[in-house]
Amino acid sequence: MRRPKSNPGKERSFYVLLVILLLSLSIRLYIAPYSTGSDIPQFYGFAGTMLRHPLDFYSYADGKHWEEEGWPYNWPYVYGPVLVYLMALLRVIVGDGAVKFFWDSSGYHVFASTSWIMAVKSLFIIADVGVGILLYLFLRKKSEKLALGVSSLYLFNPMVIYVSSVYGMFDGLALLPFLLGLYFVENGRKNLGYGLIGFSLAVKHTIIFPALVVLWDELLDKWKTPGALKESLGSFVAGTAIPFLPFLLKPASLLGIPDLLQGMKPDYTYPIAYNLNGIVSLLTFVHEISGLNTLFYMRHWAIFSVLALMGVLFTHYRLRNLRVSIALAYAAFLLTYWRVNTQYSLPLIAFLLLALPELDWPSRVVMFLPTVPPTLWPIMFPTSFWFHVHIEHPNWNMVKLIDRFTLMIFDTGPFVVLSILFTLSLFALLVWMLALSFELRRCNG
Repeated sequence: MRRPKSNPGKERSFYVLLVILLLSLSIRLYIAPYSTGSDIPQFYGFAGTMLRHPLDFYSYADGKHWEEEGWPYNWPYVYGPVLVYLMALLRVIVGDGAVKFFWDSSGYHVFASTSWIMAVKSLFIIADVGVGILLYLFLRKKSEKLALGVSSLYLFNPMVIYVSSVYGMFDGLALLPFLLGLYFVENGRKNLGYGLIGFSLAVKHTIIFPALVVLWDELLDKWKTPGALKESLGSFVAGTAIPFLPFLLKPASLLGIPDLLQGMKPDYTYPIAYNLNGIVSLLTFVHEISGLNTLFYMRHWAIFSVLALMGVLFTHYRLRNLRVSIALAYAAFLLTYWRVNTQYSLPLIAFLLLALPELDWPSRVVMFLPTVPPTLWPIMFPTSFWFHVHIEHPNWNMVKLIDRFTLMIFDTGPFVVLSILFTLSLFALLVWMLALSFELRRCNG
């Protein structure tokens, strides 16, 4: 019996991928225990409320009950229930007393224990690794080297590392099921794929524009077969709805969800450096130094957002490249939303990298440019702040190490400039691809 031939190229790629994953994982695990952003302690409060009021959670999620619920801040919970399910489970494992907050003569202090920090960040780090593997799987048929390169660009991106392993936010947890769903859709398992894409919205709704593009693509394919279209849409709705089902046992809690999911009322954004929407950052900066009322854009951001999404839907109608259109859809969201928190750029980096191989070289350059400002942000920012502000006993050697690798810019101006460049790059990408949609031959060049 003849033994199957081995493929040295694939074996080598597997070992290279393994090294990339282990090295990127090592970097994350090395820095993760010594830092935390303000959201991780707040997640502990959310988890406690979920454990006390599991069916009434959203009735207590508006931030008005923060003191009686033991939250360190009065920030509302404005997401689907998946995150709080996970946080509640982690709180049961970690136990009480993992976060403490108090006033003293020097001000208000919020401290998180290493056990809670690592419990939460472990989920975000796993998501990072999962996304890196998926990017490889998406692209390996085109080229093993390309797949390894794109996976590396994602896993070693400073902003991606910052979001999951320094500050600690869960955008990667929404990105992972979305990309997994897209992978299944592309490989013929559409019902499962649409279900996972819908599920990603129950993790974090900020990924809604890419989800709408996926549905638009299915509508363009199946509009002549309503039965098949209904099945796909049903899978998507089921994926979104299933995490909410327990609340049907006490439906009054569900009534507050639409208001919560709208987020905070649009306003000036402080600290200005944390907002990557260049228009809003500039308008806030102008208001701060001049006192002028510059809220017009913030109050009407939804109009610009719908217009940008319509442009993306038209572009997809012409180009019919789902990977490209998903990247454009998320770019449209970040271009127009009134408060673009730094963590929102993590899915953008993955989407843009996934779309790059679908384009010709000039378009690849335009597609890649929006990844540059977010990549620079954690290098410019005094990132070591998160290594001591919520850590009761900081590792000052780690603080000094981070300071050596960052520019520690405290002035607002450079971040306003960076956010403007980011917004301009997103606008240029959308305009470029809209123009390209009229020249179909240049796509996939």
